[in-house]
Amino acid sequence: MKTHVNSAGIILATIGSLLVWKYLTELNFADKKVYLEGKGSMTIPCPTPEDVKKFKRTLLLSKLGLAMIVVGGALQVLSNYMCD
Repeated sequence: MKTHVNSAGIILATIGSLLVWKYLTELNFADKKVYLEGKGSMTIPCPTPEDVKKFKRTLLLSKLGLAMIVVGGALQVLSNYMCD
Protein backbone atom coordinates (compact mmCIF):
# COMPACT_ATOMS: atom_id res chain seq x y z
CA MET A 1 0.00 0.00 0.00
CA LYS A 2 2.83 2.35 0.90
CA THR A 3 4.45 2.03 -2.51
CA HIS A 4 1.11 2.50 -4.27
CA VAL A 5 0.47 5.77 -2.41
CA ASN A 6 3.99 6.97 -3.21
CA SER A 7 3.61 6.01 -6.87
CA ALA A 8 0.25 7.79 -7.09
CA GLY A 9 1.88 10.89 -5.60
CA ILE A 10 4.69 10.81 -8.13
CA ILE A 11 2.25 10.36 -11.02
CA LEU A 12 0.00 13.21 -9.83
CA ALA A 13 2.96 15.55 -9.32
CA THR A 14 4.35 14.69 -12.74
CA ILE A 15 1.05 15.23 -14.55
CA GLY A 16 0.52 18.46 -12.59
CA SER A 17 3.96 19.70 -13.58
CA LEU A 18 3.23 19.02 -17.23
CA LEU A 19 -0.08 20.89 -17.01
CA VAL A 20 1.55 23.90 -15.38
CA TRP A 21 4.37 23.91 -17.91
CA LYS A 22 2.04 23.58 -20.89
CA TYR A 23 -0.58 26.11 -19.86
CA LEU A 24 1.45 28.75 -18.04
CA THR A 25 3.92 29.05 -20.90
CA GLU A 26 1.01 29.98 -23.19
CA LEU A 27 0.29 33.13 -21.18
CA ASN A 28 2.64 35.32 -23.16
CA PHE A 29 1.59 37.94 -25.68
CA ALA A 30 5.06 38.92 -26.94
CA ASP A 31 6.32 38.07 -30.42
CA LYS A 32 9.09 35.77 -29.19
CA LYS A 33 11.37 35.97 -32.25
CA VAL A 34 11.42 39.77 -32.31
CA TYR A 35 11.56 39.97 -28.51
CA LEU A 36 14.67 37.77 -28.34
CA GLU A 37 16.39 40.08 -30.83
CA GLY A 38 15.84 42.94 -28.37
CA LYS A 39 13.45 44.83 -30.67
CA GLY A 40 10.13 43.55 -29.45
CA SER A 41 7.17 45.29 -28.02
CA MET A 42 4.14 43.70 -26.50
CA THR A 43 0.75 44.23 -28.12
CA ILE A 44 -2.37 42.89 -26.49
CA PRO A 45 -5.28 42.79 -28.94
CA CYS A 46 -8.92 43.07 -27.94
CA PRO A 47 -10.00 39.57 -26.93
CA THR A 48 -12.72 37.75 -28.76
CA PRO A 49 -15.20 35.55 -26.84
CA GLU A 50 -13.18 32.52 -28.00
CA ASP A 51 -10.00 34.10 -26.60
CA VAL A 52 -11.68 34.70 -23.24
CA LYS A 53 -12.95 31.12 -23.14
CA LYS A 54 -9.49 29.76 -24.01
CA PHE A 55 -7.84 32.01 -21.41
CA LYS A 56 -10.23 30.84 -18.68
CA ARG A 57 -9.61 27.20 -19.64
CA THR A 58 -5.86 27.81 -19.56
CA LEU A 59 -6.04 29.32 -16.08
CA LEU A 60 -8.26 26.49 -14.84
CA LEU A 61 -5.93 23.79 -16.15
CA SER A 62 -2.83 25.50 -14.74
CA LYS A 63 -4.52 25.77 -11.32
CA LEU A 64 -5.52 22.11 -11.59
CA GLY A 65 -1.88 21.30 -12.32
CA LEU A 66 -0.73 23.20 -9.23
CA ALA A 67 -3.30 21.36 -7.10
CA MET A 68 -2.09 18.03 -8.50
CA ILE A 69 1.50 18.92 -7.57
CA VAL A 70 0.45 19.74 -4.00
CA VAL A 71 -1.67 16.60 -3.59
CA GLY A 72 1.03 14.45 -5.19
CA GLY A 73 3.67 15.84 -2.86
CA ALA A 74 1.43 15.31 0.14
CA LEU A 75 0.83 11.69 -0.88
CA GLN A 76 4.57 11.13 -1.17
CA VAL A 77 5.16 12.55 2.31
CA LEU A 78 2.24 10.53 3.69
CA SER A 79 3.68 7.34 2.23
CA ASN A 80 6.85 7.87 4.28
CA TYR A 81 4.85 7.58 7.50
CA MET A 82 2.70 4.59 6.54
CA CYS A 83 3.38 1.16 7.99
CA ASP A 84 4.49 -1.56 5.60
